[in-house]
Amino acid sequence: MKKILYITSLALTFATMLFLGSCNKDTKTKDGKETGILYTSVSGSEATIKLMEGKSRTLDAVVCAEAAAGASLKISLKVDPAGVDAYNAANLGANAELLPATAYSFISNSLLLARYNTVSSGAKLRIVANGLEDDQLYVLPIAIDKVEGSDNWELAQNPVSFITVIQTVERPEGGDGSMQFPFELSTAEDLTKMGERLSEDEKVYFKLMNDIDMQGVVWTPLNYASPYKKAIDFDGAGHKISNFFCDFSSYPSFFGVLNGYCHDVTFVDAEIACGADSGCGIIAGYGGTGDIHADAARVHVQGKVTLTGNKTGVGGMFGTLGNATIVACSADVQVESGKNFVGGLFGYAKGNADKCVVEVSNCWTSGSVKGNQRVGGICGGTDKTGYNVKIINCYSTATVEGVFCLGGIGGHFNLDSSSNPDTNQPNDVFENCIAWNPSIKCAEQTAGDKAHYSSGAVVGFTAKMNYLKGGVRRPDIDFYEYSDLFSLYDQEDATPSSPLVFQEVEGAVYNYPYHGKVAESGKTLTQVAQALGWNAAIWDFSKDVPTIRPDAPVGPVPDTTTGGQLHGFDDNEIN
Repeated sequence: MKKILYITSLALTFATMLFLGSCNKDTKTKDGKETGILYTSVSGSEATIKLMEGKSRTLDAVVCAEAAAGASLKISLKVDPAGVDAYNAANLGANAELLPATAYSFISNSLLLARYNTVSSGAKLRIVANGLEDDQLYVLPIAIDKVEGSDNWELAQNPVSFITVIQTVERPEGGDGSMQFPFELSTAEDLTKMGERLSEDEKVYFKLMNDIDMQGVVWTPLNYASPYKKAIDFDGAGHKISNFFCDFSSYPSFFGVLNGYCHDVTFVDAEIACGADSGCGIIAGYGGTGDIHADAARVHVQGKVTLTGNKTGVGGMFGTLGNATIVACSADVQVESGKNFVGGLFGYAKGNADKCVVEVSNCWTSGSVKGNQRVGGICGGTDKTGYNVKIINCYSTATVEGVFCLGGIGGHFNLDSSSNPDTNQPNDVFENCIAWNPSIKCAEQTAGDKAHYSSGAVVGFTAKMNYLKGGVRRPDIDFYEYSDLFSLYDQEDATPSSPLVFQEVEGAVYNYPYHGKVAESGKTLTQVAQALGWNAAIWDFSKDVPTIRPDAPVGPVPDTTTGGQLHGFDDNEIN
């Protein structure tokens, strides 16, 4: 028996589907008997794509068969201009024109209908409002072009799928997810629907319209599943999200894996409870990886993050950063984990010399950070692939507690290796950071113990050839090492050409702290920051402790899309 083929198209990008089609049979004729003939299903006028000039949508197209395939078929699609007359005839009163070639393109056009399957792999088709007249109805008939692999097939009676498009100047009510008209978020229900509107093919834009209380909301992170391609731009517009709670099993947080840009939002009374083996933080369990980039600016979180599972990488805002820029943000948090790499802002950075690029600037943390090893007021550290981490103009007033390898700003920054700390070059930068922590304390202490990683006022354990400049520590910091053999002392700036100098302790092979220099007695944190040259346009220096200005300039975050499309996504493996 020959297979009957047809095409159906489905818009992927938004919650309101632009076209509805399915691989279902129309199994009855007029006399009620089964025919076995399949055909496409096209929605009515509400399914018409409405685009502002220059805007685009990406659709999937598949080929379906009446019965399981007896052989694998390679299929390609085409646009069939003759279908316009058929569409107008079937839709009385329609005066549709063929969508011009400038307004569509096949992103991919090779499908495989595998043996024993009834649905093929998908082709991708991009529609863009280019060269169109406003309010004119256009139709794009999609038909089967070639079939290879067997001649045991034939077309269904109505094998063509119709895509209708109108270019409009009307502002879409509630937004359409574009950069110009982001989806508007006014209620907790609006927030919960965000996941339905995300796409793996286009960045989707959202804007918070008012403060939202999320008490009682069961939250599923927006982008928690591989390959983490759902790109987002989230504009908090200066509003607050309160009582956010997440205990999801994978990357418990608001975003899961942040792929895109989050800015101008404050989370109040947030809580992350991670009982699974997954990184976590209030904003994201992971920020950027491989070619995926994460940006956060003017984001502030207040709340609690607790890991009871078996996973390194826990922080107040982010669990792990792989490819990210964090600017003018803060975390007033209680972070607690029984594992390594715990930080007030993020747990740790990982990647490689090419892919791991993490920059955190003009940020602060407060509260408490408690972990096992590699614990810091801003960040816990890097793993063996963590290169190119920059922490610039940041301070912490958080208490830091762990077993060893603790730092007021950073914990462990020597490629997570005890070997070759004299020659390793991770290219990590700590510049003009202030360790204003009330206490940095090892939970366990053994007199005379020399066997463990050091702790430091600014960085607990650093590579000798990192870039370390302008670090300042609080004069009355309560510093309690794992041993009674180490003390705080001033150190000069360091670069690879002028490595960091340490006070030697005989037999202590892991003694590589960075303490910076002690602040002048009687100086406030604000005065120390001003003396370091911190930017008054970013920082409010009106009180003893500086804070981020609501209008702090952070520079433009470039849109990583091209004509609405994302970059390729290579090496997005997350561990």
